[in-house]
Amino acid sequence: MELKVMALVENARGFLYMAIDIASERTPIYLHAISKKTGEAQWYESNSDFARAYADTLLRGGQYSVVFTARVKGIKKSTVTDWV
Repeated sequence: MELKVMALVENARGFLYMAIDIASERTPIYLHAISKKTGEAQWYESNSDFARAYADTLLRGGQYSVVFTARVKGIKKSTVTDWV
């Protein structure tokens, strides 16, 4: 696994960073946030995988919200943590 990480601009959902695995042909979108209630780090990943080239386009555009579309089916807690 080799993650490519990008900082996000301030957003309503509170996500700070987005990442993809550039070592795989298909990758989930990884997201990192800090809990507004506890201040603890939170790690998520999309429920669906993306072709690496498309995921890279999303990453470069900071388009984290694609993970909330019906086609992608949302996010889940990730076991891939501590990447920022």
